[in-house]
Amino acid sequence: MTCAEYRAATSARLDGEDTGGPVEAVEANGHGHSCTDCARWLATARRLRDLSARAPGPSAEWSGGLLARLGLGGREARSGGGVEGGSATGTAGA
Repeated sequence: MTCAEYRAATSARLDGEDTGGPVEAVEANGHGHSCTDCARWLATARRLRDLSARAPGPSAEWSGGLLARLGLGGREARSGGGVEGGSATGTAGA
C-alpha cells in the first residue's frame, strides 16, 4: 500500500465514509505503523477532525447570506439583492 492509498482510505474512514474495502485491510496492512510520515499525518488528521467537531458553526445570518449569494435560497435571493453590483464577483456590469 502506498502512502497516498493509505491516506485516502484512512481519511475516508475518519470521515465515516465507506473505504471501498474492509476497514481491517487498511489497519492490518500496518502501513500507518511502519511509515513515520503517515503516522504523523494520521495524528494531525485526527487532531483536525476533533478540533473541527468542537468548533462552533457559522451563524444563521451568515449561512443564509452565503446560500443567497450561491442562488440556493435565503432572503437576498428572493428579493433580488445579494452581492453588490449584481454579480457573484461583486463587479458591476460584468
